[in-house]
Amino acid sequence: MTEATDPWADRSFLRNVQYKTDGNLAARQSIYAYQHPRIDLPARVLDLAVSGTALSDVAGPESAVTVVDVGCGNGLYLAELARRGFAGRVVGADLSIGMLSAARQLVGAVTELGPAGWALGLANADVTALPFPGGSVDLTLAMHMLYHVPDWPVAVRELHRVTKPGGRVVIGLNGRDHLTELRDVIAAVRGFDRASLKERADLDTAERLATAIFTLVTRHDFIAELRVPDAEPLVAYVRSMSGTMHSADRDGLVTAVLSALPRTPDGRYKITSHAGCLICEV
Repeated sequence: MTEATDPWADRSFLRNVQYKTDGNLAARQSIYAYQHPRIDLPARVLDLAVSGTALSDVAGPESAVTVVDVGCGNGLYLAELARRGFAGRVVGADLSIGMLSAARQLVGAVTELGPAGWALGLANADVTALPFPGGSVDLTLAMHMLYHVPDWPVAVRELHRVTKPGGRVVIGLNGRDHLTELRDVIAAVRGFDRASLKERADLDTAERLATAIFTLVTRHDFIAELRVPDAEPLVAYVRSMSGTMHSADRDGLVTAVLSALPRTPDGRYKITSHAGCLICEV
């Protein structure tokens, strides 16, 4: 698929269909409950983001640090900040109003039990034109969102622009072999070339781009295995994909994929999980 026809980079599709609510994202997130070893990605990423710098105040109750989560989705990273008692300025930015609503709800559920007065700012914004002054953010997160952007260099330069000298930008994406078993089966069932189902941007792509823009880029890979005991989570995952939404026979496609997906002798679906992040110094 080209960028012009790929629904994953179509802003109207993203706002009004794929991410009108967080239902599709939540379906895809749910399969990581079966990850071995289990990786708490928001916690791991935030630990790496602040390690060894003045940004360590991000985890403290008193902080002047500003954190912006660009493409915040349904708020997993914002909720982790709330759990840690971070009392600095926090803004979640997303292209989708529906996702911002879901993020507010999740953070609200966390802060009911957390520190009093924890406030979250929300911005309906595009990563290529962020509504923040240059050099105003201490820690800028861009987790699993770059593959939705038509022009990656513009987006990464904008992340750099809004971040203070000495601050950090964290870019999260997947490795090329992420969910490879599932993608191979979907491609075969749909009669597509396997390469057509690769993610538009992966860790390798982003690392090359970020290295040309930032002072220093450190890569961290999180490799695990999904051991899914039954079909239900995978049915929800496949149904949430844009290709399934555009299929004339969604149910038939889902059934064919699940029938073709290999299983272990004990009946589990075993799928590679490979996420990661780039810690970029400004």
